[in-house]
Amino acid sequence: MTKSRVIVGALVVAVAVGVALFLKPRKVARDELATPGSIPPAALSILRTKMGHHEAQMTALLHRVLLLDDDGIARAAGEIFDEPALARPLLGDELNALLPERFFTLQNDVRERARALVAASGRHDRAAVADEFASLSKGCVACHEVYLFQTGPGAGHAEAAR
Repeated sequence: MTKSRVIVGALVVAVAVGVALFLKPRKVARDELATPGSIPPAALSILRTKMGHHEAQMTALLHRVLLLDDDGIARAAGEIFDEPALARPLLGDELNALLPERFFTLQNDVRERARALVAASGRHDRAAVADEFASLSKGCVACHEVYLFQTGPGAGHAEAAR
């Protein structure tokens, strides 16, 4: 009797594990932002390097905000503020000429939100930290939208038409 219970128990466990593996949710989320077709590979490489660094900064900032670490928030937001910005295009500037004017406006806004986040963390104002982090994140989302849907020749006018 004990042997048959062990066999039945093992069979039940094996079936349960098999069903769990079969029904395991599939990964559907993307791990990186899609690539617009209007930016050449060389320029994409430069942007990916810069944005990969920015992703690490935002991840660190998120952790500091969630842990209510005011000094860490100030350091992480300060790094974002101090990050060299892409300049508006000059004659012959291939990379920056591929980006619409809206990108540069959003880039400036993200830097301003980072500066305000440093100030809010210095005051230990949790509500202001949350608001400024939300505003900073909204700027990132808006910039990604510009990158994906409004790059290429004449793209600077697409946002004005919205």
